[in-house]
Amino acid sequence: MLFTGVLFMTACTTLKRYSCIKKSGIDNTLAKIDLFGFRLSPAKPEDESKTLWDLSADAQSQLIKILNSRYPDNEMFISSLNNEYLDGTAASPGDDYTSKDLRLIFSVSKKRSYSKNGILSGSGLTPADRIEYLKISLKIPEESCLRFTGWNMYSTEYGSIDIADLSFSRNLEIDASLLEKGNSGELSAGGKSTITRKEDQAIKYRYLKLNGRISKKKIEMEEEGNREIDLTGNIIADVSLEFDKFPERLYSITGLIDSTGKYNNPDKLALHYTVVYVPLIREPYDTIRATIKLDFIYRNVVSGRRTFQEWDDRIKYFKGTVEDTIPFMSKSDFMPHFYCIGNETESGNPDYVKIETSPGELYLLKFRTYEEASGFYYWLRSYFSQQANREKSIMIGEQTLKFRGSDLTYNKAVMGSGIRVLPYY
Repeated sequence: MLFTGVLFMTACTTLKRYSCIKKSGIDNTLAKIDLFGFRLSPAKPEDESKTLWDLSADAQSQLIKILNSRYPDNEMFISSLNNEYLDGTAASPGDDYTSKDLRLIFSVSKKRSYSKNGILSGSGLTPADRIEYLKISLKIPEESCLRFTGWNMYSTEYGSIDIADLSFSRNLEIDASLLEKGNSGELSAGGKSTITRKEDQAIKYRYLKLNGRISKKKIEMEEEGNREIDLTGNIIADVSLEFDKFPERLYSITGLIDSTGKYNNPDKLALHYTVVYVPLIREPYDTIRATIKLDFIYRNVVSGRRTFQEWDDRIKYFKGTVEDTIPFMSKSDFMPHFYCIGNETESGNPDYVKIETSPGELYLLKFRTYEEASGFYYWLRSYFSQQANREKSIMIGEQTLKFRGSDLTYNKAVMGSGIRVLPYY
């Protein structure tokens, strides 16, 4: 009976991770991964402006006195405390189109065909199964113009669960006796003492919720499951990207309209240009492809599946790998939306209006926004609508507009399909 009681107590403990584990196998069809969404946005420049709270204590005191005298009203005084007083010297974010912030959404799912004779020899899939471990990697080609520069997983995230509370008790008994001889004979004395010590321990387990590694061409993430924690679901990763740079000129034209709303003559116009940096595309491809890979460990419950607790399960582990090459980013996603004036051709290479700054130096007349390009386009239409201007070339300052190898005139602009605003990329 004593042996049976001890066996019963040890067999029913909930501290076990599982009852037993069978020989593991390999199966690549038990889970899958998808990259079903992303959001690409320009990188935010560092804010170098200063407020009252960035100053030293003495400077804060002096500024508060100045604000108090300038804004005697209580509400205006409180609102002025959060104003920005010192502007930073950061470069304009619109001059660099090569740094991007990217949000990736990975979706991990598992097969849910609960058949008795499934692909798992003799056992099949059960609702008690779960993905216990996974590692996701996303790799872009080495020859691509893109590289990873940072992300939001600089520290490993751990989770902790309570396994059990255990109590330990220890009893110590002391039995003492004393025998003394004297003139009156023998005297004896005895006593018994008990010392009890009780210790309580809380057993916890820390597991890996999310960890990551990053290099120029690859990112990796891994997760570890635990009791009743299945790793199916979505994982969001915010990463920073940078493309190889290429300089381009963007033009803006001022003075198109006078104070009365009428279009000015070319001698009133002023041409300005800005050098910006755009992604350098070395090869004529429209899409950057990436390799996505999922390594996982699948925990299959062979028996004991009818209970919610896991300590009585007989389990079998399956290791699997899923890998695929997917379209990662198209040229329309990362190239800026610049605009030119020209017309399309049958070959697919449009003819654009250009600027000749000096003999032999030609640049595309490229605008940052559609509004700037369309504003100059309507100025051209108004200028050529006057009969006296149809044979004239157009000079803005000392720079001449060119089209198809010669000066831009009415015949060049209107004959055929006619010029219009076109997207450059």
